[in-house]
Amino acid sequence: MGRTAGSLIAEGAGRQGLRYSRLNDFRAEHLMLGGAGGGSGSPATGLPVWRQQVQYAVGHTLNDFYSLQPEVRRETPVQFLLERRWPPKGNAFPSLLHYWEVKTTIAAELMRIVSCNHLQDIPVKLYEQWHVQVPELELELAMIFQLAWGSGMSGGGLKLQKFMVSGHEDVIAGFLHMSNVFCHKAYGRPAETVEVFSLLDGRNHCYDGACFSLDESLDYVRLLAVTLKQEEDAELAAKFGGSATDRPAASCYGLM
Repeated sequence: MGRTAGSLIAEGAGRQGLRYSRLNDFRAEHLMLGGAGGGSGSPATGLPVWRQQVQYAVGHTLNDFYSLQPEVRRETPVQFLLERRWPPKGNAFPSLLHYWEVKTTIAAELMRIVSCNHLQDIPVKLYEQWHVQVPELELELAMIFQLAWGSGMSGGGLKLQKFMVSGHEDVIAGFLHMSNVFCHKAYGRPAETVEVFSLLDGRNHCYDGACFSLDESLDYVRLLAVTLKQEEDAELAAKFGGSATDRPAASCYGLM
């Protein structure tokens, strides 16, 4: 899965024979969420398994819904699509009561949002991974955009939307910085707006896409890439023994 945004940038790097390490946004999120949420979580994310399953269901439900033409969306209950993606009752949820509380809350919030969210529009990016080269950092930034809409203004940037089961300040800040770098490198301008929905608490926040300067965001992403590389090397050292410096560095962060 994946496309390359800013094709001239990507092709230029290819012609010069450059091989950049890839920084995946979901790997960055895993790092920022490490240890969050408590309970028995996945070692890769620190998140409870139920929350990972619900996030997966939400992402695919939105993809199913907004893949439909606007006139078909109006006749398609989003809760019907959510039902097809929702995780089964099982040990992932602390209790049956919790299972139903989360399901009811998420379904109600999705119904509320889609009832007034770009009713006549077709998204320009929909749950796809996109890549762009960042020569200053010698890396390729890969991001998955759940929903991105075109601007109603001439020359405007994208309107990005991110849906989270529960809001997390570090993840939101990271998304703002990474999307700022991505949009500058792919399109030469920041996003017009970045809207983040936190479904379990019914909150959403809309940020100016230019709330950070490009230099600030480049510094943030540089630090993030270094930290991720250190974490990756530590994981490899723990898994295979010995020092990570004894092995050749990986050429990219792999998809999980």
